[in-house]
Order: sequence, then C-alpha cells, then structure tokens
Amino acid sequence: MSPSSERMLWLVMLILTALCVFLLRRVYFRWKNNPLRIKKKVWYSGGLKMSVSIRNIRNTIAEIDAPVIEFLQPRMKRRKFKIVAPGDEHIFPLGLSPQTGYDFLVEFTKLYEREQILRKYRKIAIVINDKHGKMITKKKIKIAGLI
Repeated sequence: MSPSSERMLWLVMLILTALCVFLLRRVYFRWKNNPLRIKKKVWYSGGLKMSVSIRNIRNTIAEIDAPVIEFLQPRMKRRKFKIVAPGDEHIFPLGLSPQTGYDFLVEFTKLYEREQILRKYRKIAIVINDKHGKMITKKKIKIAGLI
C-alpha cells in the first residue's frame, strides 16, 4: 500500500468513528432526557390496565397534550386512540413544572369490548406530544401472552 492510500484509509476510519460517537451520544441523551416512564403493566380478570408516569426532567415548563395509544401489529393497520380523560378527569393539556410528574392509569377493558379486533394486536405504543403537536417521546411495550 502506498502512504497516500494508508492516510486516506485512516481518514475514512476517523470520520466514521466520529460519526458513530456523535450518533451514540445523541441516542443516549435522548434516552436519558426521556420524560415518559411506564411504571408497570398488570393483567387482571377484567382486562389489561397500565400505569403510566410522565416526568418533566427539563428545566422549563412542559405543556403536554393528551397521550395517544397506538396498537401495533405487523401487516395490520395501526389503530390510534387519544386518551382525553383518564379516570374521568379532564386534565389534558397538562402543564408540568420542572422536576414534577403526573401518574395516571389506562384501562383497556371498555376499548376491548367496543373493538374486538384490538385483541389481535401484540404491541402498544404510547406517544406523548407537546401542545404544538411535536412528538416528545414514544414508548413501546409488548402485551403478547396477556390476552
């Protein structure tokens, strides 16, 4: 190999390494600053219910629009439902001051009674948007084997 081709190889490797480090840092910080936390999911005799905890770990006030539940299954159409009033409380849009949070419970019993096809879906995604419609975060969970 000539010295110029070796230099070119090292330059390409250096650029690829820098790009990988940049992308990994971005993914890590997005994960670290994720304001959505799903605490647990519980199956009970009436159906599936899920406890969701939203935390604002930013230094500014976060105004959160109503979360959207997406039912996901390969080769099937996505089904989306907006959570307007969890537990008969009309709280959305929700303003969270820094370092505070809000917990709510999502029950799927009535939804499964109205839409029988939803029992075939094996993944649920919870999407949190801000009041301007920009997606803050999306969290997926598997519900296979529970239904």
